[in-house]
This record gives sequence, structure tokens and C-alpha cells, in this order.
Amino acid sequence: MTSEQKTKITEYVKKINDAANVAGNADIVEFSVEEVADRALLYLNREDLPEAVERIIARIVSHIFNQTLNTKSSTSTDSAISSLSDNGQTISFANEVKNYLTTSTDNELFTGFAELLAPYRRVNVVA
Repeated sequence: MTSEQKTKITEYVKKINDAANVAGNADIVEFSVEEVADRALLYLNREDLPEAVERIIARIVSHIFNQTLNTKSSTSTDSAISSLSDNGQTISFANEVKNYLTTSTDNELFTGFAELLAPYRRVNVVA
């Protein structure tokens, strides 16, 4: 993902989700855009992010904000690790958005969007 794409996706998120416009949420919006774009690239088996996917990524990030911030009364962007488990390899962040992104599967993350992403997905050929 290029820096121009990141900027465009972030602006799309801010246009469609009021929570993304809260001054304290700028860092978490940036983190979410980068995380979802990285996971989308892996999901699509691509190294480049097609322009047509930018708005889909923004909708996924907006969906994450709605899903996580609706379950939490605060929109604090504290990103400290709240708990860590060594043997079970579990990390929980104090921020609900980061916690959701680190613990959700691709199926969960892209639920409702997989059909939109499907035309851009490349076949993974293992030699």
C-alpha cells in the first residue's frame, strides 16, 4: 500500500464514520487502516492494493470501529498491553480496536466483505 492510498483510505474512513474524526482516535485509525490493508493483501494474495479495493478497506475499518466502540463506552486510544499469557500466547490490548484486530480471523474480519474482495483475489499456487 502506498502512502497516497493510506491517506485516501483514512479520509474515506473519516467521511463515513464519526468516531474516526474524534481527535484522540487519529492514531488508532491509522493503525487500523494499515492492519486491515496488510491483512487484505495477504487475503488477496497480492503485493499491490488495487484502487477499487480502497473504499472496501475503508468500509471494513469503519465496521470495526462501529463493532468495537459500540461495546465500549470510552473511545480512549490507550494502546498499552493489558494482559499477556506466555504459554497460550494470548495478548490483550487495552484498546478494543487493536484487541479486535489482533484476535479476529480473516473470516471474521472480512465477514460481509469477502464477496466484494473476491474479484481481486489471486489464486495461491504452491510449487
